Amino acid sequence: MKRFIAESSVGKEIVDVVFEAAQGAVKATKEFGDEAVVNGAFGTYFKEDGTFLTFDTVYRTFDRVPDFQKAKYASSIAGPPEYQEAVKHWLFTSADVDITTDVIATPGGTGALSSTMKNALDRGETVIHPDIGWGPYKTIAKEMQNPVAYYTLFDGDHFNIESFKETCTSVMKEQGKVLAFINDPCQNPTGYTMRESEWDELLTFINEISEKGPFILLHDVAYIDFNKNSHNYKKLFERFAKMSDNVLTVIAFSVSKTMTAYGMRVGAQVLISNNEQERKKFKHACGNTARGVWSTVNNGGMVAFATLALNEEIKAAYHTEKQHYVELLQERADIFIEEAKEVDLPLYPYQEGFFLTIRIDDQVVKNELHLKLKDHNIFFVNVYGGLRVAICSIPKKKLQGLARRIKDVLDTIVEDVEEERKRENPAEENNDNVHA
Repeated sequence: MKRFIAESSVGKEIVDVVFEAAQGAVKATKEFGDEAVVNGAFGTYFKEDGTFLTFDTVYRTFDRVPDFQKAKYASSIAGPPEYQEAVKHWLFTSADVDITTDVIATPGGTGALSSTMKNALDRGETVIHPDIGWGPYKTIAKEMQNPVAYYTLFDGDHFNIESFKETCTSVMKEQGKVLAFINDPCQNPTGYTMRESEWDELLTFINEISEKGPFILLHDVAYIDFNKNSHNYKKLFERFAKMSDNVLTVIAFSVSKTMTAYGMRVGAQVLISNNEQERKKFKHACGNTARGVWSTVNNGGMVAFATLALNEEIKAAYHTEKQHYVELLQERADIFIEEAKEVDLPLYPYQEGFFLTIRIDDQVVKNELHLKLKDHNIFFVNVYGGLRVAICSIPKKKLQGLARRIKDVLDTIVEDVEEERKRENPAEENNDNVHA
């Protein structure tokens, strides 16, 4: 018997761990007061006084956008010409080479991610993600009906290039095409930024393997403007202009995050490839997806960004204003990381950005810690391999002593779990004693 729901949609259910944790923090704040709660769940920036960060340069620019521009549809599915130019200017001004690109406006960076997957892979083909990564990557893959192959993100304190190579080689051999996600800089959830040498090795490998089939590199740069050295980082894009004709790089750019205007939902797909014919085909396919899924992007937001990006005076003021908050992120991270070292609380390698992650390899311990911390009014996001701490939303005064509080709870949980396992497996305990 037929059902309302399509067979391909049976079993879909959204349980977003970020929103779930954030809602728990909001509820606790109402019950116990703000001072009693550590809200490390929100992925949005809050100032030291606990208020939401909004850049004056952005919102005064938005105020000056005429009402009719805020009300109207965009003049193009791909975004107004001045918006497309602004995106290119913003990303590629630091480049010393000419980078030929196509830009398609998307609702935030998420729109760029989902459109790329939809148009790069057929249903049933495999996409490649980092094992520690933004949770909705997996949601997008499920929506597109694409299985996921994971590469291990870290080898010690650096990017695991060997795992990336092995995973891509296996998928290329299986399906003759690769779509791989890289989230850099300020990786969500760890705050890792790849070294130039790591990028060089990765791109050399991509060029080599592209001889066996098309390689689509999806470079998610959601937090690029909170990188400590964003202008120099953007020089990386020069390398994309020198890739093989069988490589397409798609930069997923989140204007929403750059402008701390998350709800405005403005972003872009930026296509780079020396294979102009195939790049144009991909552009047209993405344009069709835009029309068929979201139609057009927030016009007022695009006009505001174009005004900011193409006016050197406003842009300079924005960078000055933003720099304070980039530095504040580092101050917050330094507090937590230093105290974590003192109490031996393990973290994944962090360089910069909105998040860092407590490393917990034992799944049982990790899940129990996530729950127990809520009893102490400490709210983080449960991710693969650990708990994500959103330092973007925690003021410095609440970070002081936080690592010790977490470690005390963690130590108790580890003891309890070990005792429980010994009770369940007494033979193993006896065996350990014999070998001791």
